[in-house]
Amino acid sequence: MQYDLLLKKPKLTILVFTIITILISLQAVNVVITSDIEVYMPSEQPSVQLLNKIRKEWPIDSLMIYIEADNITSVPSLKEMDSIENALNPEEGIEDEVVYTASIASLIKDTNANFPIIGKDEIPNNQQYVNLLLKFIPDEIKYKLISHDYENGVIILTTTKDADVDTLLDDKIYPIVETTHNVKAFPTGMLTLYKETIDWIMGRIYNVGLLSLFILLFVLYAFHREMKTVLIAIAPVLYSVALTFGTMGMMPVEFAPTVIAVLPLLGALGVAYSLHMINYFMELMRKKREEAIKKMINTTGKAVFLSAITTIVGFASLLTSDMPPIENMGLAFLIGVSYCFVSTMILIPCLLLAFPPQRRVELKWNSLANLTRYRKQILLILAFVSLVSIASIPYVSQRTSVWEMMPQKMKSHVVMREYSEKFNAGQSGVILVETPPEGILEPKLLEKLDEMEKIINTGVENASAYSIVDVVKRLNAGRIPRTKEEVKNIFERVPEKYKVMMLNKDYNKTLIYIEMPIMPLKETKRSVSSINQIIRQYNTEIKEYGEISQLAGLAAITVELNNMLMDQQLRFMFISLILVYLCLLIVFRSFRYASFTMIPILFLLIWQPSMLVLLNIPLNISTITVSSIAIGVGIDFAVHITERVREEIKDKSGLKAIKIALSRKSPSLAEATIALIGGSIPIFLMEYEMISQFIILILFMLAFACISAILCLASIYSARNGKLLEEWR
Repeated sequence: MQYDLLLKKPKLTILVFTIITILISLQAVNVVITSDIEVYMPSEQPSVQLLNKIRKEWPIDSLMIYIEADNITSVPSLKEMDSIENALNPEEGIEDEVVYTASIASLIKDTNANFPIIGKDEIPNNQQYVNLLLKFIPDEIKYKLISHDYENGVIILTTTKDADVDTLLDDKIYPIVETTHNVKAFPTGMLTLYKETIDWIMGRIYNVGLLSLFILLFVLYAFHREMKTVLIAIAPVLYSVALTFGTMGMMPVEFAPTVIAVLPLLGALGVAYSLHMINYFMELMRKKREEAIKKMINTTGKAVFLSAITTIVGFASLLTSDMPPIENMGLAFLIGVSYCFVSTMILIPCLLLAFPPQRRVELKWNSLANLTRYRKQILLILAFVSLVSIASIPYVSQRTSVWEMMPQKMKSHVVMREYSEKFNAGQSGVILVETPPEGILEPKLLEKLDEMEKIINTGVENASAYSIVDVVKRLNAGRIPRTKEEVKNIFERVPEKYKVMMLNKDYNKTLIYIEMPIMPLKETKRSVSSINQIIRQYNTEIKEYGEISQLAGLAAITVELNNMLMDQQLRFMFISLILVYLCLLIVFRSFRYASFTMIPILFLLIWQPSMLVLLNIPLNISTITVSSIAIGVGIDFAVHITERVREEIKDKSGLKAIKIALSRKSPSLAEATIALIGGSIPIFLMEYEMISQFIILILFMLAFACISAILCLASIYSARNGKLLEEWR
């Protein structure tokens, strides 16, 4: 009855729904996607709180310009680097969102300005004088700004936390680096990588989307041989995608790049929902069109509703994540599935009434009914595959590196890796030292910090540290002064650039900088752990002078994030299973039907480790959500078969009911799966490994969800030649 009003004027209904969709979809341009690894961390995590504490006094967010030259320390190269810095930060203050710049050029300039009698605030014209000034820059700092072969250098540009990086890059950095003469300059650094990753995605997503749509249409046409039916089937997908991304654009949240998975997800569900209804309508075409539509809504429409509800409930587990982007992605999935169901239930009946297919193509695969003969063989195969998968669990790789979250062929990424190899850097970190007022002036504290720094530099593989202690020693004949007054006098002579980087005005806080190269997670974890252990040891030795924080920064966040992964994965899977099962109990009102419908999903989850190992895909920040996606979408396959069985068992034998369900429902399930696989192939043209791995895993999970549902339910429901089903009437 609720559809009578819509069905009386189907064309008007389509027009109104189209207008609403267009208005909402206009907001899609406001969707915010970020690859910043820091946003994955909950705000209450110690590493995030420590970083925010440090940000209150020091700018630690930065971009980098990688420099190539025949000799970085030659006067022409230094003068051009100085010109770049002046253009990037022409005056003091943060109005332009740039706090300061640092390079070997600016350190030489600052050292020259503090040089007795002859010093000037400029890059000297005399090369011998430049070489002399270089000797006053600590090696620990110098070789973080230039390479040992003097052919490469970096300009560090620090920004405020909320700087508009896109505008800064587009309006300043990109134009400036294109005008150099004596050096070659390449923008890179974490903020640049984050920005260019999004540009990489957006620059390819439209072409990829159009090609995916074309392949999807081709696959559907191969099944139905009529373009009108194909367009009707694809319409809910297009409408739900537009509505979903439009709604996401209205939300004041940031999404991870993996939110692109909404596209294949809606493709799978939209096509599946449409095909279930269209194929059932084809079965009923001998009746009057209005009667066929009403019966389709009351039967298959109900099954679509049940599968949509269970899918939404399956995705609800992502809302429990401590990681904001994962929670937001779960919200996007919920919105997408809801729109997919609404679009299907509004458009399919109206389109079939307004533009009825001319050909009756009734899809049924009678050969699949024969699966009921091989119950035991099917169960043995499923059990064997499950045992193999369980045995593969120890071989599942677990890693999340910020570098794997970005396109490997992106220019700034290639430059960053070269920088990491030449400078043994890339994963920057800081250690905060806090003391009472003017406590940093205490010589004994400086001696302990010097000791700690030396142990890190010599005892921790792939890690290097530098601090204000290195500057003090360089300005004091290689030793630490004996009195606070001597230390203070030296601090007064320290070039301004070092003070901005490492000291606060009250001399009660200082930063120790830690650098690590881009390296595997296992090595990063070992280095971070070793540094923190050294810090704990020295905290006990300096407790009367102050306190040293744990390591903060990219490496520490990466390690902490990976420690959260497995716990989150298990939590998502457990909550999804419980919620979906409770939903099935409520919907089917049958413990048996609910339990048997869950069995294919349990097999699918057991098979997931073997898929990860077989495809050589790690458990990381993107693939962590796959279990919930598999449960949410995979249950759709099982629900449709079970619901068709429940419908047929009312007036048929148990064996006949499962045979009809297999022959009638399997084509729609297989067609939707094949269409999705075909439509997702263009994703690989994005050349974005993390997204490709994510999509591959989803496709495998969906394909096996289809196979699992058909094989499991065929063998279970045909038990005792269908007598088991007959007992449940």
